[in-house]
Amino acid sequence: MPDGRHLYAPCVVCHQPSAWGSLDGAIPNLAGQQKRYLEKQLEVFRSGAREDTAMQIVAVQSTFRDQQNIVAISDYLSGLDANPKPVTGSGDHLRLGQDLYGHICAGCHGDSGRGQPDNRVPRIAGQHYPYLSRQIEAAAELHKDLAPPEMTSALRAMLPQEKAALADYISRLSNPEAMHGSLSP
Repeated sequence: MPDGRHLYAPCVVCHQPSAWGSLDGAIPNLAGQQKRYLEKQLEVFRSGAREDTAMQIVAVQSTFRDQQNIVAISDYLSGLDANPKPVTGSGDHLRLGQDLYGHICAGCHGDSGRGQPDNRVPRIAGQHYPYLSRQIEAAAELHKDLAPPEMTSALRAMLPQEKAALADYISRLSNPEAMHGSLSP
C-alpha cells in the first residue's frame, strides 16, 4: 500500500500540514473527513464533474490516476484529527442554526456532523464558517447536481440569515465550548 502521508506532501501548500484548510474558507478541512467521501471527491475533480481549477490540475496528475494512491491518501487524511476550533460565525442565531440543522442536515450528517462512512456523506464538523457558507450557497444553487435534491431544495428555500445561522452552527459542532451558553432561547 502506498504511503498516504507521502502522497499528501504536495497538498500541504493549500490544505496546510495539519490538513485543516485555510482560515478564509477558500480551502476545506480534510483532516478527519470520511474516507469514501474523499475518494469520491478526487474522482469527481478528476472527471470534471466538480469544478475547481486547482483541484482539477492536482487530480489529473499521474499520482491520482492510481486507485491505490487515492485510497492511501484518503485513508491517511481520514485518520487525522479534525480541526477542533475552526473559524466560526457571529454566534448571533445559533438556536435557529441548530433547529435548521436538526431539520435539514442531521438525518444524513448525524447529530455531531461527522457524516456517514458507508454512503459517502461528508463530515461537516470541523469546517470553517466561510467554507460552510460557500458550500451551502453552492448546494442551494444545484452545484453540478452533486448534492441530494432534498438538501438543495431545502437550502434554496432558506433566507440568507438562515443560511448564515446554519453555517455558524455547523462550524461549532466540533467544539462544544463554542456552543456553551449560546443556545439559550
